[in-house]
Amino acid sequence: MAQSRSLPLFAAAIVVAIVLACSGSDTHEGSTGQGVNVQLAWQTAREVSGHQVHVVEQGVECVKCHELTAKGVGTASPARCSACHEQEGRIHHAEREAQKRFGHDAKADCTSCHAFTAPKLAAQTVEGRTSHAEFSPEDCARCHAQKQGETPAVVVHGSSDCVSCHEPHQDAAPRPGPCVDCHREISTNHAAVGKSPMQVCTTCHQHQHAPAAEAVGTCQTCHATQQPIVPKTALFADGHSECISCHRPHDFGKQATEPCRSCHAEIHVLGAPGVAAHNQCTSCHRPHDVRGSPEKACANCHAGVHPDHPKVGPGAGCVGCHDPHPRGATASTTNAHASAKTCSGCHETAHADTAFHAGVSCTQCHKPHAFALAKGDLKLCSGCHAQETGRVAGHSGHQACTGCHQGLPHHPGKAGPGNCEACHAREAHEAHQGHQACTNCHEPHSGAQTKTCNGCHEPEAHTAPAGHTQCVNCHQPHSGAPAKAACSTCHAKETQSKHGQLAGTCTNCHRPHGPGGVASPPACATCHKPGSLGGLHQVAKHQECTNCHSGHSDKPAIARDACLTCHADRKTHFPNAARCASCHLFD
Repeated sequence: MAQSRSLPLFAAAIVVAIVLACSGSDTHEGSTGQGVNVQLAWQTAREVSGHQVHVVEQGVECVKCHELTAKGVGTASPARCSACHEQEGRIHHAEREAQKRFGHDAKADCTSCHAFTAPKLAAQTVEGRTSHAEFSPEDCARCHAQKQGETPAVVVHGSSDCVSCHEPHQDAAPRPGPCVDCHREISTNHAAVGKSPMQVCTTCHQHQHAPAAEAVGTCQTCHATQQPIVPKTALFADGHSECISCHRPHDFGKQATEPCRSCHAEIHVLGAPGVAAHNQCTSCHRPHDVRGSPEKACANCHAGVHPDHPKVGPGAGCVGCHDPHPRGATASTTNAHASAKTCSGCHETAHADTAFHAGVSCTQCHKPHAFALAKGDLKLCSGCHAQETGRVAGHSGHQACTGCHQGLPHHPGKAGPGNCEACHAREAHEAHQGHQACTNCHEPHSGAQTKTCNGCHEPEAHTAPAGHTQCVNCHQPHSGAPAKAACSTCHAKETQSKHGQLAGTCTNCHRPHGPGGVASPPACATCHKPGSLGGLHQVAKHQECTNCHSGHSDKPAIARDACLTCHADRKTHFPNAARCASCHLFD
């Protein structure tokens, strides 16, 4: 105990009179008699219970306790007390205060507790304290009603008899008495293995005089190293602020913990009506880590579900979309699908889940647990665009939808001229003005030509000869130029004729198709003026060139048959002659 400050100053005057009390002398203050001067206070001092025991009952001489001087009786020191009370004198109690009074060798001041004050003493103020009556050994509260150094103030058990638990002269830190002697109605087996009942109690109640609430702080101290290990995050403000919110003091078994619903009665749980596990808070929340990673809790039951979205940010994992405790929900509206958050709730670029891709819902393309998609994936697009994806299947260059439809996946624009040019730069460069819109002729997905030339070139198609109805046989389809119009490709024999070898080729006489009607060859007289031809050409019947000649072959040069067409009566005329013109000259 700390040094008592309650030893009255008047006690000094009282104890100085002890000699007089012992001798019984009637010498008054100021006496000129021989010996030690004894103050008149001896008459009060000899009535003190301490003196009654020591002097009257035990017959202890005054000098055993007091040092007598010529001026009076000195104060009793702890060293003189220990001369008789050797065992009790070993106690270390309020050493600092004792050393202030009796020197650095002092360990305790016996008179702090064993005060030699008189009963029914008039109130006196000494050293800032008021004394009204004789002190007793049990009157520890004189000092311990307040904190003494590291020793807390005695609050709990302050009305009990201190010596019922403590052995006053045992040592400097008296061991408490058996708690069960008084607290018979309280029992616990918490942390009790290998411990006495008193040790069990003091495991938590480490300051037995402090309020019981102080024991709450020892939970984390122990369970930082003792199983079950409880992390610091188990307690948090505005929630699980202390262990005894859930655990009952002295009964820490799982069966005795407070049910979660005792505090969270208004919390509705996702899917609780149809999922038994969701009705148990501990299925997802570890009691000592209720705010732990939620997706880890989900995986306990949903091990086969591996969502790839969202992976980062607040609410990552399952609870990023599935609100585990939907606000405003009722017991009948907390099914898993109804409680899933909308995509536009996080992806605020879209004002609604149908704001993208022509009003199609996000989940039409994105699957909840397989959100990530390859842009323009044929399998993905085929869900709605089966016809188009079927057409591109045989056209490797068109199988990436994003190649033509810019803005995929959320803003797919229609393919236009600019799209085709990205891959078909040569064709786009060659195309003349009327052929620049590729889709006017081509189906955009398969690339097949779906529109015939006569759709735009009806006059030409109408006037083309029978063998010329396939425009692309002669024309380059993009530029329209007759780059492929080599007549010799189809008319090799004709091109070897005299007319075929003329400068300007076939087009000197032929037009491949209109305009202006059927493309017929011009009259022979256009080039071959009748007046300029010699020999038999001047005969009137020989003026019709086609009777004897074709455009690309010289009938008379082949045989006499051409002449016999008109001159049948001349069959026997030199029948062995190969040509009539050998004799009948035309030049």
